[in-house]
Amino acid sequence: TAFLINSLVQLQAIRKKASENLKVSCDNCHKNSATGYCKKCTQFSCPECLETHNKWKAFSTHDVINVQDVTVNTSKLLPLNEERNTKCNDHNEPIKVYCETCRQLICRDCTVSKRHRNHDYS
Repeated sequence: TAFLINSLVQLQAIRKKASENLKVSCDNCHKNSATGYCKKCTQFSCPECLETHNKWKAFSTHDVINVQDVTVNTSKLLPLNEERNTKCNDHNEPIKVYCETCRQLICRDCTVSKRHRNHDYS
């Protein structure tokens, strides 16, 4: 679970970057801006690298989403089995909010809790 939470925090930073129209670099070539994200490989790729990725038979079952989807829902970046299990440990509600103050992912119920009340969220 700690690994998943750390991954979500990193993904939230990427989501924020994408929502502010800042460049998300390709994890493969590091030269171009990423346009897609492979949930299985957990990597962002530019159009050229995605084309190569999609040609390989071994990657044919991989789920690739558009980088713009990152700004909508960070949990879409997770592999499907983890996407379903992103629940708050305190409230057993889906993790939907990033507490900027605490730098942690929380559920909506946490936003009104004593620990996170009056914090900054995204």
